[in-house]
Amino acid sequence: MRLFGYTPERGAAAGDTMPFFHAGKWHLFFSQPPVDAWEYVERARVSTAYIRSDDLVNWEVMPDAFGPGEHGECDGDGIWTGSVIEHEGRFHFFYTGYNRQSTSPQTICKATSKDMKIWDKKKNNPLITPDPRWYETVDWRDPFVFFDEKAECFKMLISARLKEGPQFRRGCVAVAVSNDLENWEVCPPLKSSMLTHCPECPEMFKLGDWWYLVESRYSERMQTVYRVSKSPEGPWESRKLDSLDGRRFYAAKSASDGERRYSFAWIPFRKHNDPKKNWVWGGELGSPRELISLNDGTLISCLPKEVYDSYDAVIKYEFRPMMGEWNSSESIKCEAIGTYAYAFLDGPSCDDVLLDVIIEPTANTEAMGVLIEPSGNDDLESGYCLSIEPMKERVVFDRWPAEMDPLWDSLVLNERHGIEVSQEIDSPLVERPLAFSPKDRRYHILIIRKGSAIECFVAGQVVASFRIYEISDTSSWGLFVQEGAAIFHNLTFKA
Repeated sequence: MRLFGYTPERGAAAGDTMPFFHAGKWHLFFSQPPVDAWEYVERARVSTAYIRSDDLVNWEVMPDAFGPGEHGECDGDGIWTGSVIEHEGRFHFFYTGYNRQSTSPQTICKATSKDMKIWDKKKNNPLITPDPRWYETVDWRDPFVFFDEKAECFKMLISARLKEGPQFRRGCVAVAVSNDLENWEVCPPLKSSMLTHCPECPEMFKLGDWWYLVESRYSERMQTVYRVSKSPEGPWESRKLDSLDGRRFYAAKSASDGERRYSFAWIPFRKHNDPKKNWVWGGELGSPRELISLNDGTLISCLPKEVYDSYDAVIKYEFRPMMGEWNSSESIKCEAIGTYAYAFLDGPSCDDVLLDVIIEPTANTEAMGVLIEPSGNDDLESGYCLSIEPMKERVVFDRWPAEMDPLWDSLVLNERHGIEVSQEIDSPLVERPLAFSPKDRRYHILIIRKGSAIECFVAGQVVASFRIYEISDTSSWGLFVQEGAAIFHNLTFKA
């Protein structure tokens, strides 16, 4: 069982991940809301699911770790995100206990285990509560614990809010320290950038020559973002490419096997899987992403070789030019100087398939890429596309027709073409800057689809994830070039 597109057997969805590597195995704990729970408060009463793998490809479903306590207890309304650490032969699972009736509804709790199968909650939970000297008493969650070798103690990062400051910018990363994982002292915040309402799922690690502070933000771009520093104490700096994906790959957390580091997160559902409904918390797990540190501290993401190699069965396709000058005698070539050209790729479906292609544009090409679920044949009336824009150094995953201002929606789309376009909070759906342009102008594209979930890996550095509910009546796949020319090398589909 691959990780991409997985939902738990005993829960409604997959939520925040808590990865841990130990003794040659990847252990992935993650939050799962109750079956059929779509609304708060019920959806917040999550428990902790557990799967594991030897190779990042084949995942084994394990019994759930543990669930909420009795109503009124510190974790009676939910077991929220945390982290796992091993110390002296025991595993310590620090998690967020949620009790919505309390004046401090979120507190830090702990469970321990000898084998990661049977967990014992501490009788003296909660372990840590907000310190009102620095922090508000509501947001206090997502503990991440690590051993600081320089300070010779354990440190815990906690999602929190300062007690003072601009109302929607008080988010900070709180710190607690301990010598034994039992007794903790709350300290002033590690960082407050005054940029978010409250960070989520913070973590810190060193990769290459740089330290990384990673957090997710729901109140601005709703992304997992990172900051870099030469020291775990900061100061923390931004980079041009400062996030791990778009809005629809959320709360990414990572783990290392000592040589390579991988992040894990989830792609959300819409309510009742209805394309016209709102997005909800939780969905399906995405593929593991390998994190790579560049010389300037930029953090890039790519599909692990192990996962790529697992797609080894070639699927035949038929190339069908629709508009413009196309030549497919060897590689697929297209010339669309000053215009637009597109073609369909018939055959492959959307059932756990990988599209692999290298696109080489000529200089000054505006855009080129891949069409997904294009509808309408000659009319090309709707669909999605992954667009590489070399001159702008960005990647855009979007759909057409795009929503317009209300007058034009009514006058053009609705009245003239009979198309109803819902106003979308994601516009464009995903937009990602490239950290750098390939020196040979060749963009290696990997697109994985399973059902409605899609992940687009571009040039070994950025990823755009989303969910597609609208299925075409024409074809599942296509190619396009806008205002320029391009060669599509080695195009293959694999399962």
